[in-house]
Amino acid sequence: MNKKKMGHIVLLLIILSVGIYSLQIAIFHDTRNTAFYILQDFAFMPVTIAVATLVVGELINEQERRDRRRKTRMLTSTFFTEMGTRLIRIIVDASEQKEALRAIMVFRCQHEKDLKAQWERINGMQIRVCLTADSYTRSMELIKEGQMALLVLSSNSLLMEHEHFTDLLWGLFHLIDEYNLRGAYEELTEQDIRHLNDDFSEVLRLLMLNYTANAKYIRETYPNLYRTAKEKLQNTLDQEP
Repeated sequence: MNKKKMGHIVLLLIILSVGIYSLQIAIFHDTRNTAFYILQDFAFMPVTIAVATLVVGELINEQERRDRRRKTRMLTSTFFTEMGTRLIRIIVDASEQKEALRAIMVFRCQHEKDLKAQWERINGMQIRVCLTADSYTRSMELIKEGQMALLVLSSNSLLMEHEHFTDLLWGLFHLIDEYNLRGAYEELTEQDIRHLNDDFSEVLRLLMLNYTANAKYIRETYPNLYRTAKEKLQNTLDQEP
């Protein structure tokens, strides 16, 4: 609705209000009581506006927050479809707790308490990755292949509200810097490998945290897609390296 049309509506309402009060005075011939109730209405107007603004504003803000969360989850879901699930499999295969991590990744998240419990379980694990030439090279190729998509994701302001996913993006960009700085696996020193093992362990933790949150969103929003995604993850984890 444009401003001109809105102005016409406001003017019409004011004229209607003046007409009703004029009719009241003409019928009851009581200007004193009419003036009293007009002032009383004006006295309550600030309170009415304040309450209406707070309630309506909160409802609008909540709707906007839901819309932002939905749009953000669409972005994170795309990340796991295109890159995240495969990257989880590569790093899990290079970890010392391969079977435990595979078991913890295949779960059924139905409620918010399930998600929190899963996050606590993941954060409570001492994840240790031991890179090999194969896992280092394959993960490097996969992350560099999706570098442009990561840049696009990181430029989206909506993702700044999701701390875990933002941390994951920074972790992946750090790995890209490490790749560019250190080069091929054969060129790494023992100290380089120890440092990269720590970096990959933290990235795997962030991948798992974000994957579980994304799985909860898909299950609530797209149940059929959730079953397919769960089967794909299970098949991916069960594949031979």
